Amino acid sequence: MSRLLQRALPRLFFLLAFGLSTASAFDLSKPVNEIRIEGNQRADANTIRFYIHSKKGEPYSVNNIREDIRRVYNLGYFDDVRLEVEEDSGGLSLVFVVKEKPFIRRVKIAGNNEFSEKDLGTMIELKKGSFYQKHLAQKDIQKIKKKYQKKGFYFTEVAAVTTDEGQNQIDFTYKIDEKQKVKIGKITFKGNSFFQDYQLDDKIESKEVGFWSIISDSGNYQKEILKTDLLRIEALYRDYGFIKASIDEPRVEVDKENGRILITLVLHEGDQYRVGEITADGDSVHAAEEISGKIKLKKGDVFNQSVFRSGLFQVTDMYANDGYAFASPVPDVREHPESRTVDFHIRVDPGQMVYVGRINFSGNYKTQDNVLRREFRLTEGERFSGEKLARSRQRLINTGFFGNVELEQKSGRGTDLMDVNVTVTEKETGQLRAGLGYSSVENAMIQAQISENNVLGTGRRLSLGVNTSSIRQDYFMDFTEPHFRDRDISLGYSIYNRQFVYQSYITNRLGGGFTFGRGLSEYAEGSLGYKIEKVGVSINSVAAYLYPPSLYVVSQVGERVTSSVNMALTQDTRDNKYAPTSGYKADFSTQIAGGPLGADENFWKLMLGASRYFPLPYGFVFMTHGEARYGATYDGSPLPMWENFFLGGPTSLRGFNYQNVGPRDTSGNSIGGDSSLLFNFEVSYNFTPAVEGVLFYDRGQLYGEVGDLSRTSLQRFDLANMRHGFGLGIRFTTPAMPIWIAWGFKLDRRDEEPPMEFHFTMGGSF
Repeated sequence: MSRLLQRALPRLFFLLAFGLSTASAFDLSKPVNEIRIEGNQRADANTIRFYIHSKKGEPYSVNNIREDIRRVYNLGYFDDVRLEVEEDSGGLSLVFVVKEKPFIRRVKIAGNNEFSEKDLGTMIELKKGSFYQKHLAQKDIQKIKKKYQKKGFYFTEVAAVTTDEGQNQIDFTYKIDEKQKVKIGKITFKGNSFFQDYQLDDKIESKEVGFWSIISDSGNYQKEILKTDLLRIEALYRDYGFIKASIDEPRVEVDKENGRILITLVLHEGDQYRVGEITADGDSVHAAEEISGKIKLKKGDVFNQSVFRSGLFQVTDMYANDGYAFASPVPDVREHPESRTVDFHIRVDPGQMVYVGRINFSGNYKTQDNVLRREFRLTEGERFSGEKLARSRQRLINTGFFGNVELEQKSGRGTDLMDVNVTVTEKETGQLRAGLGYSSVENAMIQAQISENNVLGTGRRLSLGVNTSSIRQDYFMDFTEPHFRDRDISLGYSIYNRQFVYQSYITNRLGGGFTFGRGLSEYAEGSLGYKIEKVGVSINSVAAYLYPPSLYVVSQVGERVTSSVNMALTQDTRDNKYAPTSGYKADFSTQIAGGPLGADENFWKLMLGASRYFPLPYGFVFMTHGEARYGATYDGSPLPMWENFFLGGPTSLRGFNYQNVGPRDTSGNSIGGDSSLLFNFEVSYNFTPAVEGVLFYDRGQLYGEVGDLSRTSLQRFDLANMRHGFGLGIRFTTPAMPIWIAWGFKLDRRDEEPPMEFHFTMGGSF
């Protein structure tokens, strides 16, 4: 009632003022010649004037005055607003007399032990330096209570205490009485026979107090969560055919003496139903068989509500892909209690055909609009497709330019148009890397690299760098135009100078090349490239006394030029290129050197690889990868030593280094092989977006026909003769560089080998 009186007071004062004006025989036909504000001490007069729409020189208006008083009062600064009218020879003077609310000099919180004053202060809306508003104080009290309830202080009381400090100022205090912390002592299920108590308890979020409650919030009672738990239990029963399962209102008893809450849930399971007939009405868009076929339940199956709903969603998606964005499948459910079966007849209201209106991009402060638009699989004016919309979001994420992509569908200018608003959150795409890195294979590394994957917002990629270590000297420049003239054509250029130190010899490669790529389908692309390089092989004189070069290594010493073409095909259906959870990627590539291309070396290579990702429960992902490589010369002579394949290290056969696998020369030095086979199996879990844990099993081998083959086999791709190991690792994704730590253990360790390899790489790619 008090709030109603407060709202009525301004109108009452206005009526009194109006009545007095009339009684005093004011001439209300005179214009307003002055507007004054009185009574304000802290409220700014100009702010008040802004909300008064009556103007000097205009005639007096009862309606305008009424609205002026309402607007000024609604500012929340005043307990009272009234109007006084004065008359003189020039016209009428309007005097708005206000009575300010108390001004808050200080806001304090007392009695709080569980939460700091700073923590509570950030959530309250009533602030010092503002006018006291009772509704905000009540709102703050409820917020504080709710925060305490989430921590188990369910009976916490919060009182508002004001202290008059004179001059219409107050100190305001939230006085908290935390009471005793209350936990759930016991949750009792009654009426359940199909599910055991532990099965029901596993499905709900509300938990009884236990050992871990000391360091966590488990065991807290929250009314909203308990309501959600009832829905979870009902959903569980409906997934097992109990379509009439229900739960009574929970009985909650409080044991204040022990600080415990006792909860009793009474269930009514009902009968278990099986699926009868599933039929559908066809229409001009889809036949009845197509619609009913999306429901993966068969006659005689125990009814499963989740599977049935999933089928309805698939029906909706099927229509959305044909332009009917608002299609609505309506199931007609017929229960047969006598046979405990349930029939479903599905009728789809397709709605109106919808076309794409405007596609609006926002959040791309750096990236140009055309870079986003060329990744979008919907164009303005075409028929709407839900599948294309989802693929568009996936492609935008796969650019690596955006941390998040949000899509919003809104009605367009016409009833058959749908606008799509795309909001992106850009992330850093450039790196200026200079400093030290480390690898368990290469030891200390010095890096100086500038890379930008979105040059000037155009989507172009440029990388310049120097990487040096105890066994490597690498100087390079790479440039890629992924969409030449916004077409699905890519162009790339590279030059490099690389030196790698093996046990008994050193290779130097100086070369460059270009690549032309083209999209072949939505998920496939092909490329053709040319590369020319000069390769020099020399003896490692520094380590010659430890690893004396064999006659085979000596025979490879010298300089040669290699001219080659490279062709590749890739099929990539992964849901996310950078953190995949489903889909696959398959690669086929070949290199052809010499022959009609000239130069000194004549050989060819083939590589086939594929990775498949499977989502597992609880956020785990299973990955399997297989890769086969083979190289040979045209005349049957051995492959040049520097073109041999190697295995081992953090990116291939973990638990091994390149010296452990494949052929050796007569001096015992690893020389690589002309063919290889590799299998990787991983189970990974993302603890955070930047931290990923990995369990792995790797199996691989290098094959050849030159040198000591005691660790391998003459038989190419011999599945029985392979090295294998297992281990665990952690991948860190940081703005500066990726970090990969892994412990790999050999399952077939030889006497001269250590039992494990510790792989620690900073600054390399995974």
